[in-house]
Amino acid sequence: MKIDVGDYKGNTVVSLGGEVDMHTSPVLREKLLVLIREKPRRLIVDFREVSYIDSSGIATFVEGLKHMKTYNGRLQFSEIPQGIMEIFSFSKLDKVFEICGTLDEAVSR
Repeated sequence: MKIDVGDYKGNTVVSLGGEVDMHTSPVLREKLLVLIREKPRRLIVDFREVSYIDSSGIATFVEGLKHMKTYNGRLQFSEIPQGIMEIFSFSKLDKVFEICGTLDEAVSR
């Protein structure tokens, strides 16, 4: 899995690539928690290059969202491929997470 952290129009963006699964989730979890400790107002996760996500990957994001809500931070997802989006929709997590079509849409909200 690839994890790149960058800035887009003044917002922290975590760009992911590859599989987010039980083998890679611990690394992602640690990276997210380090970023969340800095209390960003908005943290955008770019799923553009994600090919697979399992329940451990989803649990990592649920934990991140929980931490961000303690200080009214926003965890947003963008550029989710159709196959990954089906998982979020089927599990009704599209109602839990703030999902945006593009990075620009996330920034404008």
